[in-house]
Amino acid sequence: MNNILHLDFETFSHAELSGKKKDSVGVWNYWHHPTTEILMLGYKLPGEDVVKIWEPHSGPVPEDLKVAISNSKITISAFNSTFERYGLEKLGFIIPVERFIDPQAAARYLSMPGDLDEVSTILRLPPELAKDKRGEALIELFCKPQKLRKKRGAAQEYTRNTWETHPAEWEEFKKYCMQDVVAEEEVSRREEILEALPLPPFEQKVWVFDQKVNDRGVPVDVEFVEKMYRLALRSKKEAKEAFEKLTGIENANSPAQVKAWAKPQGYPFSTLRKETVTSVLKDPEVKLTDVCRQALQMRREAASTSYQKLAKILQQVSPDGRLRNQFVYMGSARCGRWSGNAVQLHNIARPGLLGVYDFEDQKVVREARQLVYREDYEGIKAKYGSVLLVVKNLIRTVFVAEREEVCTA
Repeated sequence: MNNILHLDFETFSHAELSGKKKDSVGVWNYWHHPTTEILMLGYKLPGEDVVKIWEPHSGPVPEDLKVAISNSKITISAFNSTFERYGLEKLGFIIPVERFIDPQAAARYLSMPGDLDEVSTILRLPPELAKDKRGEALIELFCKPQKLRKKRGAAQEYTRNTWETHPAEWEEFKKYCMQDVVAEEEVSRREEILEALPLPPFEQKVWVFDQKVNDRGVPVDVEFVEKMYRLALRSKKEAKEAFEKLTGIENANSPAQVKAWAKPQGYPFSTLRKETVTSVLKDPEVKLTDVCRQALQMRREAASTSYQKLAKILQQVSPDGRLRNQFVYMGSARCGRWSGNAVQLHNIARPGLLGVYDFEDQKVVREARQLVYREDYEGIKAKYGSVLLVVKNLIRTVFVAEREEVCTA
């Protein structure tokens, strides 16, 4: 594969990109965040032996790079190419995903992880061809805002490091970016030998489909999510306070305190796992005090964590109300299946029975959703008994298809 343009962006933003972080916003939102800016772009043109670097502060996009990006006959390669594709869009280049190949996808196709550093290690790349391990410290230095010492009563203030404040480290950062391009190209070369890059034709079509699905996203009823989340937080707080009042425990969220309280009252196990508590409550041989039985039932009902997905949806949803980039192609590389990102759409609670109400019945769902829209907390409690379990049973309904204009002409 000689007609390849290799790319690697380095960026700055106040937004958190990584899906592993609690406050991550996702790659689409990261690139569309008002504070996100390109620091540099490492690139290697087809047929050339050297990696070049472009720094936006030094001038516009170089002409040779512009020509290569605009040439539809040139394939573009980048590790985790969604990031680079969105970066090119920020520069005004709208490139169809079909022009891309992705050594990260090929690595997963070979049952390797999706991390360039780990792939470099697995393939035993020599130091001059591997990812530079100093990169993490340089990313912390230049790609993220730096907290200033906070004054009492004042809002947190930030500053940032640049090529002007840290010129020596900036030169290292440029070398790191260029080395990423070198490492990605070498990984690509070895994947080509293993017939994994480009992916086999059918698998490449699957990957392109994956990219388009992630780009499009799914529509979310954001107002409904916000209201459900407020109701869930209120219910969680109320349940915690009721449990503490009943038991006299100082902190209902402390398993150690709950177990210490329950043991003298007949609870026989050292774990409070949901399955264990359920079996204890069903077992007539286990002699619990009435108050302990009541407390464990309260705790079990309040233990639903499905509502936490609502917070993650609000964090990840785009301003246009779509939830993007939630599927990871071959994220489970050992078996080749998709995995979930952030919201984990593969793992959403199924609706079921709540008392006499079947939440697979559309009439039940519509009535419950109306109560949520009115934020009728007491009405939900009175009708269904548990606000948290109503939230759990309605969580799949936060995804609502957009209305389409019907042409009658």
